Amino acid sequence: MDLDDILALAETRPSPLELARARRVARAAQSQYDLALAEGYKIMVDADLVDPLTWDVDEATRVARAAQLAKSGTVTWVAGGRGGLGRLSWSDEMAMIFGHAPGTLRLTPETLFGLVHPVDAGRVRAAVRTAWARCRPGEVDFRVVQPGGSIRHVHCHLEITTCEGEPSGIVVTGEDVTALELARQERRRLAIRSRMLGADLAVLDALTGLPNRGYVIDEVDRARRTTGGVLVVVATEPATRLPDALTDTDRDRLTAAVAQLLRTVVGPGVTAGLVGSGLWGVLLAPADDRAEAAESLAARIVETFRNHLFGVRQNTLRLTTSAGVVRFASGVPATGFDLLVDGEHAARDARRDTAAAVVVLDEPVADAERMARCRSRIRHAVSANRFALYAQPIVDLSLNQVTRHEILLRVRSDTGEPVAPVAFLDMAERVGEILMVDKWVVDHALAFVGRGAQTSHYQVNISGKSLADPGLLTFVTEAIDRHGVKPERLTFEITETALIENRNEALAFARGIRAAGCHLALDDFGTGYGALAHLKYLPVDLVKIDGTFIVDLCRSPADQAVVSKLVELCQTLGIRVAAEYVQDDATVERLKSYGVDFAQGYWTGRPEPITVSRDEVQSVELELRFPPRHTALG
Repeated sequence: MDLDDILALAETRPSPLELARARRVARAAQSQYDLALAEGYKIMVDADLVDPLTWDVDEATRVARAAQLAKSGTVTWVAGGRGGLGRLSWSDEMAMIFGHAPGTLRLTPETLFGLVHPVDAGRVRAAVRTAWARCRPGEVDFRVVQPGGSIRHVHCHLEITTCEGEPSGIVVTGEDVTALELARQERRRLAIRSRMLGADLAVLDALTGLPNRGYVIDEVDRARRTTGGVLVVVATEPATRLPDALTDTDRDRLTAAVAQLLRTVVGPGVTAGLVGSGLWGVLLAPADDRAEAAESLAARIVETFRNHLFGVRQNTLRLTTSAGVVRFASGVPATGFDLLVDGEHAARDARRDTAAAVVVLDEPVADAERMARCRSRIRHAVSANRFALYAQPIVDLSLNQVTRHEILLRVRSDTGEPVAPVAFLDMAERVGEILMVDKWVVDHALAFVGRGAQTSHYQVNISGKSLADPGLLTFVTEAIDRHGVKPERLTFEITETALIENRNEALAFARGIRAAGCHLALDDFGTGYGALAHLKYLPVDLVKIDGTFIVDLCRSPADQAVVSKLVELCQTLGIRVAAEYVQDDATVERLKSYGVDFAQGYWTGRPEPITVSRDEVQSVELELRFPPRHTALG
């Protein structure tokens, strides 16, 4: 071969197959480079990639070597003559990507597509047809099923070779991108989780912006397990009975004003929260300089509150204020709830003693003494009928009208003011006295229902802890007969936030109630213990989704996902759904789109004392439950 032959050979243009191979090699090298960077490898020596068609022989050689190191696989199909099936082959690397040892599988189009995941096979065929019809390169991602059942992710480039302007074959360059795909899926998952993860609305009281009772108790528990500390409980109530014309909005504004004043007095960095209606908790750790002067801080809070004039409906109001201080060392057996009760009792003692604004306990009260005092308070409230019932309307979203009412429990304070029972019910459940409260509500609620026309449906809520009493079913059925209530007009709700202590007794009560002709419902659904398990074994007819999933529904993708799927689940199980804490039209429209049956909240109306005529109430929902978390006094 002389010089003229060499020059003639150099001027020869590459075939379409050679061009496809060059492009394939460049992509493989670039993919391996990206993978190395994604896995954090430090690139010691790099080759600058250039267009392989520029005839830079040295650069093309380096790119080819990089592609060989990448171990990319190829599948080549060259069309045969007229009526021929052509020639199909794959490289050793591609065979191993599909999980087969080189030379062990006779490759045909059927066997090749049979190795593709069934879900992806149609998409791969469509990509090949599109590339062939357009005579243009393409790419496709799919999964392969290896002989042992393992799934691998593969990314392939499709190159169409031509002869005299017509498609003559296909060259497929593929690589195992399982690591990249799993990393991409994890990044996507983390992005979704970050977007869905919102603030814990159950921690803060939306009205005051302060931590709620549960959060303060948890913080006290943490302090007693570690450093110890001092708990200050401040009790406030109006010096005179509030006017009957005062609305819930007025009371909410008063509570917010008290919270703002408390923040001002205790300063930043101190755990201070709303622990009950008119009850405020302040936790001081030993490391805090103010812990040693906790009694002085409590006295300053009391003096500030007593001297402050709060505005209510263009009138001024003073608060009767007292405080209890409880010191506790690390490792004390008393729980955070116990210490909070001790502080509340100390504050009540200070209120009775006009000479002492603050009562200080140097250590927690003995368990027996604390238990006896709690039970005495609850039993006195029941025997003295220190309760009131309020009604809140519920809207049937399919009819767009009020068809039910929920009756809420209120506890009367020493001045006779009805207040939210969150602290009272919490104490009753913890000390095992909730049953007598439940019986009081059942008896008085059914007496109210029995005096009415009973033209629709009525619901009575019972704490999950009360279900452990084997005599509850008998008490309820006798109350139904005694007050002349039609059992088919009743639904009994189990408060789902409370732990059902005895599953067998709960199931027996549920079956007994159903046998008597009544229905069963779950309240506060989604926040309690084993909620889905309850749907499985309890004959539930209605579920009320807890309001923590509803209050921010229009702005929270997480709440939207939870509510929509819960509704879908309940519909599948033949269970009706109600939503609590509904506050605006936008939330109502979204609930309707999900298929929610009932809506309840400030959008439907505020709770009002039961003073309406019996004929005005079509249906009453009677329920003993904690008040909505998004309001302090509502």
